[in-house]
Amino acid sequence: MEETAYLKLENVSKSYGPVNALKSVSFTAKKGEFLSILGPSGCGKTTALRVVAGLETQDSGRVFINNRDVSALDVSKRNVGIVFQSYALFPNLSAAKNIAYGLNGQAGRTAVRAKVEELMDLVGLTGMGHKYPAQLSGGQQQRVALARAMALSPDLLLLDEPLSALDARVRIKLRREIRQLQQRLGVTTIMVTHDQEEALTMADRILVMNDGKLVQKGSPNQIYERPATPFVASFIGSMNFMKQARKVDRGLYDICGRPFRVANENGTAGALKGTPFTLAIRPEDVMVDAPEKSGENLFPGRIQAMEYRGAFFRLNLRLAAGEKVAAITADLPTEHIRRFSLRQDMPVTVSLPPDRLLIYDESARERVNG
Repeated sequence: MEETAYLKLENVSKSYGPVNALKSVSFTAKKGEFLSILGPSGCGKTTALRVVAGLETQDSGRVFINNRDVSALDVSKRNVGIVFQSYALFPNLSAAKNIAYGLNGQAGRTAVRAKVEELMDLVGLTGMGHKYPAQLSGGQQQRVALARAMALSPDLLLLDEPLSALDARVRIKLRREIRQLQQRLGVTTIMVTHDQEEALTMADRILVMNDGKLVQKGSPNQIYERPATPFVASFIGSMNFMKQARKVDRGLYDICGRPFRVANENGTAGALKGTPFTLAIRPEDVMVDAPEKSGENLFPGRIQAMEYRGAFFRLNLRLAAGEKVAAITADLPTEHIRRFSLRQDMPVTVSLPPDRLLIYDESARERVNG
């Protein structure tokens, strides 16, 4: 057990009949860390959270919390606080009584009342303890659920899609409040979500899951800037893929008959000449300039369509090289569009900066997507 691992999952597997929900999943979380498990529906992320909580028993593998093997312990013996997507509040109890539910019998009435008032203040619900769940907004109900989860000072705070039932404006506000509360209390937190923006803005580290397996882990910046697989690249943010690339030389690839330099080859530098690869680039990294621009990694192109998105435009571009064509998207600031008077059907030069290009071998792409 590493000294820094406050939570540790070790080769955990879980099946439901023929469905393998978790396939030998291992990860750790440090004390006070905010970890987000991100992935599409059915990838195993909620099963992983339920195994940590003790709500599901793993078929194999072990779970450690604070240097204690809790693999065979019931949820009541793991000292975890859980916040569900559906709030799971008792509709016949007031907000204060919902929060006090787990405290009753563990302290005197005065101590419980003081603790509840402290938690209500902490989550921004001062003076609302008398209200019932039906009298509270969705965001307020989730704050009650959060306060109830924190009432017993848990070793771990587990959040299962805590914001998905809320509207966009409340969701943005509450995710900021949850993050600030977590940092203030220093509680180790694991949040399951399918929302990439939640994971990127709230977590210290992100675990990306797909098909019951952990496919990448790292800081939000690492996950976004250097996705390890095409699946991660396409799941988090938008990504252009160009599958027609072939190896020419070290750091040099052919796309539609044009040589392109790639600064970071991600371990593919030793591949044989002619090996097929997929090149990828984020829309915001694609540069669009006047047709007469010169330099490396350039394509002549044409703006096929423009979509206004407020602070930026999404451009659909058609790139031409002889008889071969490729289609990619670019995100350009609205101010850039206005300054250069870019418009639909306009010829342009499209630049793909070498340090922003990612490369994946074709077989890896098929394994992930197939």
